[in-house]
This record gives sequence, C-alpha cells and structure tokens, in this order.
Amino acid sequence: MATHDPPDEDGRKYEYVAAKLRDGIRSGEYGADKLLPPQRLLMKTFDVSRATVSRALDLLKAEGLIASRQGSGARVLPGAGRAAAPAGHQTGSSAPAFARPALETLQPHLQAAFEADDITMDVFSLTSETMNRQLGAQITRIHDGRIRPRSISLRLMLPDPAIKLAFPVSLHDPDDERPRQRHRATLISCSKSLRHELRTLKRQRLVHEVSVQIRTVRLTPTSKMYLLNKDLLLEGYYTLEGTDPDPVEGEEQEGTTLNSLGLGATLFPYSKPDQALKVETAQSFFDSYWDLLAQDADFGD
Repeated sequence: MATHDPPDEDGRKYEYVAAKLRDGIRSGEYGADKLLPPQRLLMKTFDVSRATVSRALDLLKAEGLIASRQGSGARVLPGAGRAAAPAGHQTGSSAPAFARPALETLQPHLQAAFEADDITMDVFSLTSETMNRQLGAQITRIHDGRIRPRSISLRLMLPDPAIKLAFPVSLHDPDDERPRQRHRATLISCSKSLRHELRTLKRQRLVHEVSVQIRTVRLTPTSKMYLLNKDLLLEGYYTLEGTDPDPVEGEEQEGTTLNSLGLGATLFPYSKPDQALKVETAQSFFDSYWDLLAQDADFGD
C-alpha cells in the first residue's frame, strides 16, 4: 500500500497511519479475519517508529476494527468493514454506516451488569485479556461517581501456566517454550491487573466490599465464558490460527505458531428467564470446576 504526504507533526503521525489502515479495511484491501502487515513492514511503509505503529493499532482496536496479541499480529475483525468512521472522518461513500461491527462483545453486557448494587462475575478464559481490557470503562464510571455499586465479586479461573497447554505452541518445534512464555506473561499480567484495579476501589472506599479470587486448572480451555450477576451467560470459542511471530533481534526465528483468536471473538449471550436452563447449567459447570478441580493461583507475589 503506497503512502504519500505523511503529516510533519510527530504527534499526528499515528492518526495518519490509523486512517490509512482504516481505509484499507473498509475498502476490503484487508479483509475480515485477515492479518494486517507486520509492524516492521508498517514502520517501513509509513517511515515511522514502532511506537507510532503501536499507537495507531491501539486506536483501531479501540474502534473495534482489529484484535491483536503479542507475537501473533493484528487481525481484522468480522464486520469491521461496516463499522462507522470515527468523528470527523469521511468514508467518501454514500453507503450507510453502522455504529459498530456486527458482533456481540463483552462491553455492553458489563455496562448493564454494573448497574446492579451487588455485582458478581465468574470468568473462565485462556488469559483474561479481554476482561482486563473491558473492565476499565466500568471502573472509570465508579471513579466518576456515575455508578456506585455496594459490592463486586470476581472469580477468575485460568489454565495453569505451569502445564504444557495445547495452544499456543510452535508448529515448527513443539518444545519451543517461547509461545508458552508469552502466554504465561499475558495471563499473569492481566490477572494481577484485574485484582489490583478492583481492590483499589475498596481501598479508596468507592466500593464497600470487593472480593477477587483467582484459581487455575490443569487444562486448556477451548472456549471462554462469562457469568454475570448469576443471570447472564456469555460464551465464545477459541478459534485456532497459524501465525508467524515478528522476529526478535538476536533470537532464532520461531516459525509458525498455533494460536487462539480470543480477543474480538463473537460472544453468544444466554439470559434468564428465557434461557434459564442454559445459564444454570453453565453456572453448575463453573462451580464444580472451581470447587473440585481448580487450585488457588500462585503467581509469585
């Protein structure tokens, strides 16, 4: 993709890069479920720093156009080509724009759940990265005084990072520990962040009662689940993909890595009273694993 006349101001270059990639997504140059060019190529194409590229990609993620994970690139989300342009951006088409991609995502359901006085969240996922990213908007609402829940309880169940998970794994060398090390780092970082942010609400006396429990199980989850306030279930599937991680200077290239597409995955909602059996069965599933199989997490802190 050729580029011309990038802006001179360093502070605006990321917006220029984001606009060009956004146009490519909407035109179909970068189709749904396809990877954007790797960061090193974007740096060369736009003649910008890695930090500028990262900031541009963060903007596209915030708009719901792409999802990314360290080492596996940025992938265009389904429906991204139909998403509305940000304020002030013209698509140059008279076709109607949509306010968001045609996806069920976690954020609106979290927002509704946080209207309750007593909030419960039972989460079973591969890393908790999605929850870590999405919960911040609700924490901001509490800090701003827009909502004031009485209690928040989070039970987070994750795969034990000490075991050899089915994925992520190097297809070139199954004994290569680098994909698992990246997964472990993401899992620990996200879970610690969730715990810190929620406990801070209690320390600052913004929420009267806060409980955060984290446990691990010795298996690889093939889907993610969120149980909110005991009456809503959200399920999403971890679709597998082969990705080529960006090379790290001074290290041997990994080759193709088998990864899971979790960020941006479509979530299927089930709620009471219409789907009470589904919700209650999922709650029983979570409770049984939590009580009988999971162990308290030990992340060395």
